[in-house]
Formats: sequence, structure tokens, C-alpha cells
Amino acid sequence: MTPRKAKIRAALRTLEGERIRWLLGKKEKLTTEENVFGEAITDARYDFILQKAAAVELERNMLLLQMEQQSKTVHELHDSTGIPKPEIVQHIIALKRWRMIEQVGTTGQSPQYMAVPKKRSSAEEVS
Repeated sequence: MTPRKAKIRAALRTLEGERIRWLLGKKEKLTTEENVFGEAITDARYDFILQKAAAVELERNMLLLQMEQQSKTVHELHDSTGIPKPEIVQHIIALKRWRMIEQVGTTGQSPQYMAVPKKRSSAEEVS
């Protein structure tokens, strides 16, 4: 898969993801109603939060696509995506916490990570 196609595929996954859909669906409530501290989020702040969340999700999906194909180290992920290594480490920590990836070995002293296959729903198994 070319880098361009991989980025497009990651972007589509980002748009289909729960986090972005939730934020989009809650815009009116988040920007018009007060929170527990008596404040509403401004439109500008909401836009910033949405853009930041989308950027994070895009990077995570780019990394996941790489790790679905074969196990990768942080160095290999950096080389294939261009994402800075410290950011990759932060994404790996989050993805491991959510059990979306796991460590499957090492190359030298560098851990290798692989995406955990998604469980298929009963509807997917039927088709």
C-alpha cells in the first residue's frame, strides 16, 4: 500500500471512529450548555478540541495500519509514517492500554508491536 493510500485509509477510519463521531454529535450541547463548573465551551475551543482529537486519531490509525500488516518497532513506525518517535511512544502506550496492540517480540533492544485482530461480530460472521 502506498503511503498516500495508507493515509487516506487511516483518515477514513478516523472519520468512522467513535471518538470523532461522539464529538461531532455533541457540538451543540458542549457549546451551549454549561458544564459542572458553570461554563460552556466556546465554538473556537470546540473546534480546537475536535481538530486535536482528529489529528491524534489519524496518527493512531496510521500506526495501526502499519502494525496490522506486520510487527513493527518504534523506529520502523517512524520511518514509515514520519510521526516523531516520542509521539509514537505515547500512541503505543494508549493503544496497549486499550488492548489494540501487543508486544510480540524484540529486534535487538527495540520492542516489536503488532495490532490485535479485532473480534468479529456475529453479523460479520454470518456474511
